[in-house]
Amino acid sequence: MIAGIAALLAGSDARAQAQPPARRTFEVASIRPNNSGPPKVQGNPLAYLPGGRFTATNVTLVDVIVRVYPTRRIQMHGGPEWIDSERFDIVAKADSTEGEVRDEQWAPMVQTLLEDRFRLALHRETKEMPVCALVVGKNPPKLKASTEGEPTTLARGDGGQMNFRGMPIPGLVNTLANILHEPVVDGTDIEGLFDFTLDPMQFASAGGTGGGGDTWADLVLGAVQEQLGFKLEKRKAPLEITIIDHAEKPTPN
Repeated sequence: MIAGIAALLAGSDARAQAQPPARRTFEVASIRPNNSGPPKVQGNPLAYLPGGRFTATNVTLVDVIVRVYPTRRIQMHGGPEWIDSERFDIVAKADSTEGEVRDEQWAPMVQTLLEDRFRLALHRETKEMPVCALVVGKNPPKLKASTEGEPTTLARGDGGQMNFRGMPIPGLVNTLANILHEPVVDGTDIEGLFDFTLDPMQFASAGGTGGGGDTWADLVLGAVQEQLGFKLEKRKAPLEITIIDHAEKPTPN
């Protein structure tokens, strides 16, 4: 009988250990509409601050999703149209009695916030799909290492010029995916942060961007090849697709 009780207790302990720890949440959160329009300089609009404070300024719901879930915009399907157009300011704070928020806790906390306030529901599916792989061309890529501590930004210049600062290669990959409207994967194996500029209009035909049948995507690809030393190759690869099942506009508070 004692052995049986011991086995029961051991099983109870094992089940307790198998249960994942409760996800930490924000104690208070405010979400308000922002009608100022898209920001001119594209950096990371999410800020994780000391004292358990979180802010997201002038963001769409999609802006936040792609930073706290393992997904990219080009791999996202479904959901109402406003998730990629209407903008919000989000301010939230964790309970200080639980101590400082650890790095690995931030994303799950923001996910819970989106699920609670935006009624966000999503799921992921993996499919074999055609993709473009960014790879190194014949010569070494033309990249300049960033200064340590430099913020990651993408600023638009005159004539469509794109100035990348403190940018990892996946940041370039995401930008290309958004321009090409198709999945792009990183096949370079290059790590680090870099400063570089793309000036696609240098490759425009006489008469303007589309004068010779060249699209903006064509010009960008020309700049990527000639100005950076990369190229894109067609491949098939398993790709995780994020399906937005449901989302609602939050009530301001």
